[in-house]
Amino acid sequence: MKKRNLFFGAIFLLILTFIAEVAHFTTEVKNELWINSIRTITESTHQGANALNMQFEMDFDTLHLLWEQISTSDTPETMSTLYKGVEPDIVLYRKNTKNRGGMTEVDQNVNTFLDKNDIEQGILDSHICTVTGDSVFNIFVKGTLADGTTAYLVKEYFTKEIAEQFTLSFYDNIGFSYLINQNGVIMVRPRHKNGNKTIYNIFDMISKNENDAQEIHAFRQSIQNLETSWAKFNSDGQGLVFCYEPLKVDSTWLLVSIVPENVITAQAKSVVRKTIVFSVISLLTILCVIAIFHGFKMQERQIHTQELTAALNIADSANRAKGRFLMDMSHDIRTPLNAIIGMVSIAQDNISDQSKLKDCLEKINSSSTHLLSLISDILDMSQIEKGKIILKEEAISLPQLFEQTVEVMQPIAQEAHLNLEMRPIQLENNTIIGDSLRIRQILLNIIRNAVKYTQPGGHITLELTQAEHYQGLATYRFRCIDTGIGMNQEFMERIFLPFERERNTTDSKVAGMGVGLTITKKLLDLMGGTISVESELQKGSIFTIEFHFMYQDSNFPIVQVEEEPDYSNRRVLLVEDNELNMEILEELLGITNIHIEKAYDGQQAVSMVTSQPPHYYNLIFMDIQMPVMDGYEAARQLRNMDRDDLHVIPIVAVSANALASDVENALIAGMNGHIPKPVDLDELIGTLQQYL
Repeated sequence: MKKRNLFFGAIFLLILTFIAEVAHFTTEVKNELWINSIRTITESTHQGANALNMQFEMDFDTLHLLWEQISTSDTPETMSTLYKGVEPDIVLYRKNTKNRGGMTEVDQNVNTFLDKNDIEQGILDSHICTVTGDSVFNIFVKGTLADGTTAYLVKEYFTKEIAEQFTLSFYDNIGFSYLINQNGVIMVRPRHKNGNKTIYNIFDMISKNENDAQEIHAFRQSIQNLETSWAKFNSDGQGLVFCYEPLKVDSTWLLVSIVPENVITAQAKSVVRKTIVFSVISLLTILCVIAIFHGFKMQERQIHTQELTAALNIADSANRAKGRFLMDMSHDIRTPLNAIIGMVSIAQDNISDQSKLKDCLEKINSSSTHLLSLISDILDMSQIEKGKIILKEEAISLPQLFEQTVEVMQPIAQEAHLNLEMRPIQLENNTIIGDSLRIRQILLNIIRNAVKYTQPGGHITLELTQAEHYQGLATYRFRCIDTGIGMNQEFMERIFLPFERERNTTDSKVAGMGVGLTITKKLLDLMGGTISVESELQKGSIFTIEFHFMYQDSNFPIVQVEEEPDYSNRRVLLVEDNELNMEILEELLGITNIHIEKAYDGQQAVSMVTSQPPHYYNLIFMDIQMPVMDGYEAARQLRNMDRDDLHVIPIVAVSANALASDVENALIAGMNGHIPKPVDLDELIGTLQQYL
């Protein structure tokens, strides 16, 4: 009996000891899990803040780079508008002037802030944009323009986009991170449905009745001092953990992560339950479970860190590509500009030398055409990326379009000392339904690319064939075969990416933005077509394009263009506020002997038309952006007047606003057509032939 009592006593003591050890162990596990959880949230917050810091630092660098270009320009608004093709969210604000943003509509909240403050650079708190009505915030850099005016370059961010890219979530979207200012006001909140959408200030989450007033004050002071730390408070009976870190880039913002305490402790409770269940089996098993659990958490943290690093590397690579593009763009645009300015100077010095003067004018025309093509490529890329390219559907003679395109490129190929050969066209169905402008643009891009990269004495062969047809739909194949410098396999894999060139312009002497093939690929995607390339270094390349078009069985009528039009019995009204543009239009139209009358704003044009008898004017060429009254409003007023001739008189826009949306706005206003500036003489004469 005594030994039995001793045995059970030993067992009881062993059980008590084991329970104590398990209790001690579980307590240690709880504490360790709590510390690790806080460390994980803090580290994630740190990584998120670093990612934002890197993004803002790169964007500040971009603004400084743009300032270097704009600050020395005599036309900063023009330069700023040009750069918007690359950075559409950057606007030039003049300080304390009426023309704050040039031709760009500006956010009045930004105006008010910049006019009241004199800060070199920084971040403007989130607000509702007066232009778009979206929640935005801005970064800005102060500078001085060439005329001595103080101005700012301002980049706009949509808070919803920043929320998607940089706000973090924890524990199955129960905990979230917020961007706040030093007063606790939330600047950017998570977009997930579980995120708190009603709290305006994070201090409103802390119950004054459930927490110590001194701890709340210390927390508020720490936030205002832009410190890095964490704290825990109660709110409606629930504990909340706040981990926060300030941004480092000229801001008073912090990234704060807020996680319910019970979510963190739930993991610890789970481990304790498992420890109690399995403690009767083996302490070793419990230790293994804990070890596996810790290993899993460490692996999860490592994977998360790797994902953040990869994302940062991608962002860094994209910004480096933007930087390279800005440098290439500056070089490629300045090259034809330098030629234009230089040739003008040479022409002025040789005004009496007709041969020299003609040579200068030809080179000015060539450089101007090249400069316009560079700008058009940038605008096309911007429109395609925004999904604003709308394809027309019109009857086209594909052989005629192809032959005209080759005729355009023949002189360019001859000037480059290349043999451009067009093999016999082999089509069964000649007339297709498509967008002639975009098809021609695709063909020109491919042929021009071959001319660029084929050395003098080389050969370029063009083919147009029909592969098949079925129930009104036909497949057409265009091939461009050159004996140029070719490409390696690595570059061929990224040839259709924007701003990619195998050699830069300086090394290869080939000018261009590196977007021609990208535009071609995206236009083909819109058409449902395909493009492929075969190439070998120093042997040449073969580009193959397949189009799919509806066709018509009837022959396509070929329009004969009058070579020397004479409109001496017709009258046209030119509406243009710029004297130089008015002079150019007047000279171009002068060759047709048409009678010309002039108005310098929309209101004057309306007055002149209504003061004359019906059918006095046969055609109106209308500028869009003018003082007093713009072209849109002038067209609307004329169309709405109670005079039959004003409902049918042709009104054609002549404007530097040349995007698809501008053409659409002109038609909505009641105009019949749109001619983009710089004005092409052939297009101008074609318009007269169309309407007169």
